[in-house]
Amino acid sequence: MVKNPSDFIGKCLGKSEAQTRAILGATLGKVLIIDEAYMLNSGGTEKQHDAYKTAVIDTLVAEVQSVPGDDRCILLLGYEDKLKDMFQNVNPGLSRRFAIDDPFLFEDFNLPQLEQILELKMEKQDLTATPEAQAVALEVLDRARMRPNYSNGGEVEICLSKAKFNYQARQSKKPVLERDFDAVLEPGDFDPNFARNATAISNCRKRLQNTVSDDIIEKLEEIQALALGVKSCGLDPREHVPTKFVFKGPPGQYHHPSNVVKLSHLFVYATPAKS
Repeated sequence: MVKNPSDFIGKCLGKSEAQTRAILGATLGKVLIIDEAYMLNSGGTEKQHDAYKTAVIDTLVAEVQSVPGDDRCILLLGYEDKLKDMFQNVNPGLSRRFAIDDPFLFEDFNLPQLEQILELKMEKQDLTATPEAQAVALEVLDRARMRPNYSNGGEVEICLSKAKFNYQARQSKKPVLERDFDAVLEPGDFDPNFARNATAISNCRKRLQNTVSDDIIEKLEEIQALALGVKSCGLDPREHVPTKFVFKGPPGQYHHPSNVVKLSHLFVYATPAKS
């Protein structure tokens, strides 16, 4: 049985305790999964709900004793850092019932796994994509993996939702009789700027010309060319291309028609990326 924190939290005093006991009673002999359990953290900014969240945790501590013979399994799921923060702010008895210091960690999906998830979701939603579009979708997912707020498998749904929105917008611009009946996603649906790699090197010089020295532009062009070459060989650019830079130097100004941007005279120092 899968529940969210909102399923436990009541709207008046005493309701949270009653709802929590009811859920626990219905899960005897079953596995109860509390997804995004960190939302029960009573130390957040929503002070008006603190008492209700605290009541849920206190009821869990009172009802779940973790003694032999208990015919119940409860799993708390969520981001590791947020769960640890929650355990520091709530009833300390929760730590005696759930081994927060020895959690089971799910590794992030790699790109082939994300591709399988994408194909499965598209099949369930009766969607198809051209081979070129599917390649662009994988590039979008691969870039998402490098972001600090990467949502793992959830990125597939985000990617697919954007593609469907762009597809519908593209179809709406066509006359009714020319619209496609079968939803075939194209590269631009997954990423409207999917062809950026073809002009990346020329755009680099165009945007930085007369702003930084030519040797810096040449260095960035070399890195871009290296990245394109590595990708064309089917390799991961992050294992071969530097991704960390230090920009330093005396201050200056970059004049733009719409604004003036404070800028340092740039010197680039790159370190190898770590896989």
